[in-house]
Amino acid sequence: MPDLGSIIDGHTVRFERLFPLAAEDLWAYLTSRDGLSRWLADGHIGPDRAELRFADNGSAIEGEVTTWEPPRLVEFDWTGGPTQADGSRVRFKVVAEGASASRLILTHSDVTAPAGPDFAAGWHRHVDTLSAFANGTPHSPEGPSWQELYEIYCRVNTVGG
Repeated sequence: MPDLGSIIDGHTVRFERLFPLAAEDLWAYLTSRDGLSRWLADGHIGPDRAELRFADNGSAIEGEVTTWEPPRLVEFDWTGGPTQADGSRVRFKVVAEGASASRLILTHSDVTAPAGPDFAAGWHRHVDTLSAFANGTPHSPEGPSWQELYEIYCRVNTVGG
């Protein structure tokens, strides 16, 4: 079983992962154009706006940054995309774990219940890609596909996640 995130009450997707990166380095992956393009999408996050363009499905996400506290916390509105066009919010919290490690707590809240497994599968694949880069290895297609993860998260969500 892959390192699963969780779907809480059908409306919040949450991942927590430890990275071998100082908090400032993880922050750069989470917010800068160069960092984001390696694991998530083209664009940037902060300090006022979040703008992401996903090459795999052509969707665009834009939203107001509601919390900006580098290098530990950013929260932004998630507006656009095929899964749930508006009304959700993403939060990246970075917790330093010594000088050379940090923990990412990713929360995607206000998700409509049917969209939970879709977002969970997507975030799972993206966080796995970030983990590969952080560990100095190119991301490989090994591991579950988005479809396999989606099916897993549908089952988890059905039994109460």
